[in-house]
Amino acid sequence: MLAVLCVVAGALLVVSVWLSVMRTIIVPHASSSRIARASVAVTVGSATRITRWLPPKAALWMLDLAAPLALFTIVIYWLVAIMAGFGLVLFGLGDRGQTVGFAFAWHGPTTAVLVLGAISVSLVLVAFGAHLVRLTEAYSRRERLVNSLAARASTPLDADQLLADHLRGGSRDNLDLLFRSWLDWVADVHATHVGYPVLVYYRSACRLAWVEAAVIVMDAAALVTTLAPKWAPPHARVLLDGGSACIRDLAERAGVRLPVGTNTVSLHGREERAFGDTVLMAVRAGLPEERNRSQAWDIFQAERTRYAPYAAQLGARLQYDRVAVARGRSLLRLSSRRNPQSISWDDLDGSVE
Repeated sequence: MLAVLCVVAGALLVVSVWLSVMRTIIVPHASSSRIARASVAVTVGSATRITRWLPPKAALWMLDLAAPLALFTIVIYWLVAIMAGFGLVLFGLGDRGQTVGFAFAWHGPTTAVLVLGAISVSLVLVAFGAHLVRLTEAYSRRERLVNSLAARASTPLDADQLLADHLRGGSRDNLDLLFRSWLDWVADVHATHVGYPVLVYYRSACRLAWVEAAVIVMDAAALVTTLAPKWAPPHARVLLDGGSACIRDLAERAGVRLPVGTNTVSLHGREERAFGDTVLMAVRAGLPEERNRSQAWDIFQAERTRYAPYAAQLGARLQYDRVAVARGRSLLRLSSRRNPQSISWDDLDGSVE
């Protein structure tokens, strides 16, 4: 009876591992496997808690390693579980001497079990290699547009200048092309980051975080649809709807929950500029003003509260503020070496937490 239970339990464990592999790598669809989500939650969650007690530079180092560690936690689980499953099968078949190390026994049914075990382990490693390639490609696609935007923008306030530059230097079609490229980016980010949840925690390579980049471009689209709804390029509205759904979904999957009915105004990143100044810059650059500013403000806030609060909370969950501090201190250290009298460490007081 015990032998039968061991064989059945081992076979079920092997099958469950392969279902996890297929759900994580081959057919992630609308969500990844439970082990992938659990690995990300435990590894990244633990790293995030630890970083709160570390200085910014050490916190940045640990946050950079959290996502890769979560990936390798998944493959370690697969390998250990699949070897344990085949080990249980061998134990149940009565060849207890072969349950350790998968030493080959060229007699009885254990030969087939050992061959299947070796093939399964090899295939898991091959599948994981393919998984890394897909993740790297998805990460590169995400960062390509972010790096391009980082050359001209770093905060949500730069959305005003981004819009003004496109209005002065191009046509309505040129602005629509900008929104269309970012709509494709949003769709790709949503699909890949839901299917591969660890990608959410892969940190941006440049100084501009990917969630901040999304807010900047969506702010530009929101300004256009708010001030000039009839003139607005067709992809501006679609970008707002798709981007809002993407950011909100990814934030909620990362554990962000906002109180219902409390977000009627969103100034996240735009506290330093009056809305009237934003409107004036856009109108001077050539955007037609089809609504009065009071009405435009209400509509702009109705649009922005759909994505900006979630992006801000997601950025806080990913601790991008700690990254900014760490990079700022590195820049200050370099500047102080070149010109010790030109900068003060007090410039960063109060910005660590």
